[in-house]
Amino acid sequence: MRSFYKLQRPVETVQFRRTKKTALRHLLVTVAGLAAGLVPTNISAAPGDLYEADSGSFNIFKFTPDGTKSSFASGLNSPAGLAFDGSGNLFEADSNTGTIFKFTPGGTKSTFAAGLNGPYGLAFDGSGNLFEADFGSNTIFKFTPTGTKSTFAAGLGFPVGLAFDGSGNLFEADNGSGTIFIFTPTGTKSTFASGLNGPVGLTFEPTPHQLRNISTRGLVGTGDNVLIGGFILGGNGMVNCALLFRALGPSLTAFGVAGALQDPTLQLFNSSGVVIAFNDNWKDTQQAQIQATGLAPTDDRESAIYATLPAGAYTAIVRGANNTTGVALVEVYNLNGSP
Repeated sequence: MRSFYKLQRPVETVQFRRTKKTALRHLLVTVAGLAAGLVPTNISAAPGDLYEADSGSFNIFKFTPDGTKSSFASGLNSPAGLAFDGSGNLFEADSNTGTIFKFTPGGTKSTFAAGLNGPYGLAFDGSGNLFEADFGSNTIFKFTPTGTKSTFAAGLGFPVGLAFDGSGNLFEADNGSGTIFIFTPTGTKSTFASGLNGPVGLTFEPTPHQLRNISTRGLVGTGDNVLIGGFILGGNGMVNCALLFRALGPSLTAFGVAGALQDPTLQLFNSSGVVIAFNDNWKDTQQAQIQATGLAPTDDRESAIYATLPAGAYTAIVRGANNTTGVALVEVYNLNGSP
């Protein structure tokens, strides 16, 4: 069986623009905030930092936008694919050990999955599931956020690169057959392109998200009687939209609103109903990021969340702390500007 360590073609890097390619053998990189799947709401890596799996030196290097290089992790064994999850954790396909390692934003390392056969490409879907191209077994495996493993596709020809489009379809570079296959979210396979000469790296050209600032005001009660702000981000999910969410209450009194909610809390949900962020009193978390937007609430009891999100459907829910009630305002600001 052919080993992926002897692939005769260079692996293309992920680029900021698709018109530029770098022919460096066995090089896979990812950009913080550009990986498939949810983008972190609070991470130590700045959006735009570049992470590179350096197969020959067994390191992961980090590059700032101006090119400053530092070592993020060392002592690996032929690192290949890299991907960020929605909490800012970096996942690395360690090819020679058959392992996927997980690194926290601070660099703490743990084993996410083991016993694989030449893990190579990694990609997250919009629900936080990790997909792995298992080169040695000709399989794509799917891992839930808790690590439960299942087979997504089998019988491939040396799968290497993986990439999701904005509709949740998974594209796979089938190195041995010279084909790019496309899989629907339910696993239906079809040929997207054929007659290629050793496809390896895949990436989608970014398209802008489409969201204008939105707000809604209403009475917040108890139980299910909450204030809900739902919205959908368009685009292909490869360029993540910087957003600020605010839940206002006390400051509404100055505008003549009677019965304002005195201590609003704010939760942010993804399309699967999973809470991806929570805040009660905006200065408690992300204070510097929120202040930098120039949109910080004027009352410390009000809530705010800064997040960078891929395309998808989201819901912001406002409740009263300790089951308090009153009138509140929920707002969503597109910090990237209106389309």
